[in-house]
Amino acid sequence: MADTAPSKTALSNTAPSGTSPSGTAASDSALFPPEERDKLTLRLQNAVNGFVDGPRGAVEEVDHVLEEAIARLSDTLAERRRVLRSSWQTTPARPAADGGIPAAGVAPGGALAAEGAPAEASTTDTEQLRLALRDYRETAERLLRL
Repeated sequence: MADTAPSKTALSNTAPSGTSPSGTAASDSALFPPEERDKLTLRLQNAVNGFVDGPRGAVEEVDHVLEEAIARLSDTLAERRRVLRSSWQTTPARPAADGGIPAAGVAPGGALAAEGAPAEASTTDTEQLRLALRDYRETAERLLRL
């Protein structure tokens, strides 16, 4: 009987090395931590191996493994998105020329912020946005490779 367990590389971190805006290494953001991935893979293999002795139980166990994997993946991606959003949406305002915080609607340098644009959007550093875009792209590409 052929091994039907997913390859470990399919669920592991395949993003290039580097750091995120938060300063954490890209390898720290694996979709499944190795120990959790290994535990689910072992459960999957045990269920497949037990099919002959208990077909219904094997299928039920594989269903539970898949359910847990989906839940963990969903939780991990939701947390990753939260971290990414906070890296570019909550950038603190830059101090005004006099050392104070600019008034709402006033961009750095005293210019008025664009109509309807939140004041904090005008203070978000372009480099911060570039790093956020890179991390979003890497996360989306990893998800699409699953």
